[in-house]
Amino acid sequence: MPSWESATIAMEAVNLELETHFEHLSDPHFLGNTRDHIGRYAAEGCARGFYAIAIHQQILSWQLDDLVLEQLQSGEGLVEDVI
Repeated sequence: MPSWESATIAMEAVNLELETHFEHLSDPHFLGNTRDHIGRYAAEGCARGFYAIAIHQQILSWQLDDLVLEQLQSGEGLVEDVI
């Protein structure tokens, strides 16, 4: 099972990248093509961030699936019987 830590590291890298892009976009000296290029890179950084989030969510889903399987295989069931 992959570790969720790798997705967290990826997201931290994306956040640093986006900080840089947005800092440059806020600079009024950049005009025209330069702003377009920086904006495109920022959009690609956002897409990478969404991919990292999706990977993280998938890993958490797999971990929950593993917990359910362990519980079912132990024969204890998922909830207590109250009788």
